[in-house]
Amino acid sequence: MRHLYVQMLIGIVTGTLIGVLAPAFGRELGPLGIAFVKAMRMMVPPVLFCTIVGGIVRHGAARDTGATVLRSLIVFLGITVAALAIGLGVAVLMQPGRGLPLLPYGTAMAEVERQLAGRHIAGPGDFLVRIVPDTLFSAFTAGEVLPVLFVAGLVGFGLLRIGEAGAPIMRGIEALTRLQFAIFGFLVRAAPVGAFGAIAYTVGTYGLGFLGSLGQLFATLALACGLLIAVLVVLVWMTTGLGGGTLLRVFRDEILIVLGTSSSEVVLPRLILKLEALGVPRSVVGLTVPLGYSLNLAGTAVYLVVATLFLSEALGMALTPERVAVYLGVMLVTSKAAAGVTGSGFSALLLTLSLLPDIPVGAAAMLIAVDRFLSEIRALTSGAANVSASLLVAHWGGTRFGGPGLGEQPHQP
Repeated sequence: MRHLYVQMLIGIVTGTLIGVLAPAFGRELGPLGIAFVKAMRMMVPPVLFCTIVGGIVRHGAARDTGATVLRSLIVFLGITVAALAIGLGVAVLMQPGRGLPLLPYGTAMAEVERQLAGRHIAGPGDFLVRIVPDTLFSAFTAGEVLPVLFVAGLVGFGLLRIGEAGAPIMRGIEALTRLQFAIFGFLVRAAPVGAFGAIAYTVGTYGLGFLGSLGQLFATLALACGLLIAVLVVLVWMTTGLGGGTLLRVFRDEILIVLGTSSSEVVLPRLILKLEALGVPRSVVGLTVPLGYSLNLAGTAVYLVVATLFLSEALGMALTPERVAVYLGVMLVTSKAAAGVTGSGFSALLLTLSLLPDIPVGAAAMLIAVDRFLSEIRALTSGAANVSASLLVAHWGGTRFGGPGLGEQPHQP
């Protein structure tokens, strides 16, 4: 991954130089960034489908552990709400996109929006009509998200109904999920090219002032995620007695791995083993950690708020408190669309912007140059949220933890 970092830095530096020295040529390189955005958004429908179907089947098959699933969902919801609230508070306080010298939207970004634009929801009636696809398979070819959600729900509950007869289909969906991870890996390798084109276009259009604001965006996200992690660590300490020092000592290797790969998915097996060593029952950790990788992506939730407000400020498109509340409600759902792999948080942002009409989805192309670095913060925060959720759910179910790094499982009657 270090080699990819070097490529990203080369792409950003080279794109910046071209944007400064040859602005007209830099603007011509914009399609490289657009193509990368389109490639990432291309993966949203299959990721959503597999995540939802797999979640429905896993939850349905876990009827004997319904209490653990319910507790997990409640804890996940609480963490996501806290992530959105903290992200909103820090973004409003720091205003990372305020005063950015961008041209009004519709001048320089018109071509980006033309190539990425989707049709927004006009009202409740339009929502109902658009959620049902013309055919079962057209849901994946129409370029819209709502039909995919509808079909995924039908397939998931259908697989539960047919039981063992659907096992081969579920194995195929699991294989498709692994395939998506491989495809994401390919796409991430193209990130330096996308960053090169996006930064050359942006600097050629808006000048060097834009880069300083990207640093402000990074600082805002880092502060918001740091505050959320601190809140979770304190909450775990107050409920389980496991302090921040103990957690850091137990999970320090996983922290370094996540920082090196920008993905929390790669440490999933290690987290399960170490949580069991801390005393979390296998019946709990076997549910909370896998579910958390789909339903407890706190880093993505913070990122969605910060990035959306950054874009609204940068483009001079003020969001009223009512519209911010609508965005937060949508983000409660779209933050679950990132499946723990590098770059999927950016796809969740594209999904969020495509569902609401206020901020053009094409504006997200401005963030490609730094998304690789933002993904490290997102992944680390989501990993910390999943560890915290597992400990909280175990404590809620009766597990008592004792000693530095070792837990004590409850005695069964």
